[in-house]
Amino acid sequence: MSRLKTAATGIATALFLTLPAGMAAAELSQSDIATITGQSGLRVVTSDGDFVGVSNGVRVGSRHTRLFLFNRTGSVFRFRGRDVVITTSADQLSLRDGVLVLDATTQRLRNKAQTPASDSSGPITIFLPRR
Repeated sequence: MSRLKTAATGIATALFLTLPAGMAAAELSQSDIATITGQSGLRVVTSDGDFVGVSNGVRVGSRHTRLFLFNRTGSVFRFRGRDVVITTSADQLSLRDGVLVLDATTQRLRNKAQTPASDSSGPITIFLPRR
C-alpha cells in the first residue's frame, strides 16, 4: 500500500504542477507570506515536482527567505536524519494549495547543496541566489 500511496502522491504533484503558464511565475503575495511565516508541516517541492522536505519553520526577511526542512522519505536528498536549510529570496517561492514550490529544478538543488562531512550530523545547506 505504501508504493501505491507514493505513486498517487507523485501523480497528484505532477498534475498540480502542470498548471497553466500564467501560474508558473514564482511569487508570494503578502497574505502568502503571513500564512507561511513560522509555519511547520508545509510540503516543499521543486519546480519540476520532486519532493524536497517538510517545513520545520519558514523565516521571511527583507532580503532573504530561509526554509528549515525535515528530510523525509522520498526527498531528493538521500541523507537520512539530516535537516535541510534553504536560503533564497521570496520571489523564488510560490504557495499553491498549501504546497510551497521552489523556483529551482531538482538538479539545481542537488548542485547547490553543501553537505557536511560524512561523520558530521549537520544540516544540508543550500543558497539559491536569484538567476
